[in-house]
Amino acid sequence: MKTNFRIKLSLPAGTVLPTIVRAELDEALFAGLSALSADGELVAVSETAGLELACQLSGDALTASPQGTDREAALYVLAKDVPLPLDAELSLAVRPRSEAVPVDRRYNPWSELPGVHLDHQEDRERVIVSIEGRLFTRYLYSAGLAKPYYYPLIGPHGKTLIQDGPDDHLHHHGIWWGHDDVNGHKLYHEFRGEGKQVHRTFLTLAGGPVFGQITSLIDWLDEDGNLLLQETRTARVYNLPPESRYTDFSTQLFASSGGVTFGDTKEGGFPFIRVNEQINGHHTGVITAGNGKAGEAEIFGTTAEWVDYSGRLFVRINRDGESPEKEYAEAGIAVFTHPSNEDYASQWFVRDYGPFTPANFHFCGGKTMQAGDSLAMRHRVYVHAGDSAAGNVKERYTEYVSPPAAEVVSS
Repeated sequence: MKTNFRIKLSLPAGTVLPTIVRAELDEALFAGLSALSADGELVAVSETAGLELACQLSGDALTASPQGTDREAALYVLAKDVPLPLDAELSLAVRPRSEAVPVDRRYNPWSELPGVHLDHQEDRERVIVSIEGRLFTRYLYSAGLAKPYYYPLIGPHGKTLIQDGPDDHLHHHGIWWGHDDVNGHKLYHEFRGEGKQVHRTFLTLAGGPVFGQITSLIDWLDEDGNLLLQETRTARVYNLPPESRYTDFSTQLFASSGGVTFGDTKEGGFPFIRVNEQINGHHTGVITAGNGKAGEAEIFGTTAEWVDYSGRLFVRINRDGESPEKEYAEAGIAVFTHPSNEDYASQWFVRDYGPFTPANFHFCGGKTMQAGDSLAMRHRVYVHAGDSAAGNVKERYTEYVSPPAAEVVSS
């Protein structure tokens, strides 16, 4: 069913595809499109060009407070197989929404689910995130954990780019958040008698054809269960292929229960990431940064727009020849820091053995929040095929800071 709305798209030659395009909406336009698509999904179509692009309305922003997710009114478009340059006006139409659901007791229960699907398994205290029917990551928030975290992070060839609980640092969990001195209390390691982070509730939990979003409210508690601070943590996962896939993270810290002092320690990150051992700097990995530096010694403590670990991942054993041969593929993971971040959220802790974070309070001598204060940080995690050049890391960072935009108009 066609609507009376059209969307103007303009993508220059050289745009890395697929990409996500955002159109800002006023509240009246948002309400109108919401009513039209109440029983279906919006798509942008051009019959002459043979295009049909998935669209998704969003009323929930990346940012949030303990009271709820902030408001946005926007339409997101997944520009996948489009000719470049593209300067077109497409009709907005409504298509039937998929009714597929996970099928238990299958090897892949999500194989028939389109878009980004969030399977909230409350009894297991986890959310399974699948993209076009394949596992991408899990949000793990069991009360028995010292901190909620994301693991795995599936990229090229179905391989994870991150690691959970390596034997040298059992407290390193995929993508996690923590600090080892919060008002003198420890919320980083997982030794006996230390504080913990407790997932309280989901402020947003929704999938869709263009992205899925998990916004959670997390309490940071001392070892006696007293509240130190609150955090809202958002992960927005986009419907992109494993060879070139990014996720946006928003971290906001709230001094809801009095002042908070983060001590001067290197043991902390917002978020911290532990890369797959195969691509760390002790194995096949090469660490590069947007400031032109390379390796732990050059990058550690510097300010940079992004940092990337790339190396060779084991893919499979090829048994087609006379003797079995191991096959490898180049892949990597990068983190981008948003230009709105203060320096403390763009100064890098990197180690050859695999952990890195763009936000470590050691480099600013610690951080203090007065009662009622808040801190906000935004980052993007990007997994890709190839090294940083072949994976278009620089170009994807440019897209992050200057994203393509669109305009919705009435016919």
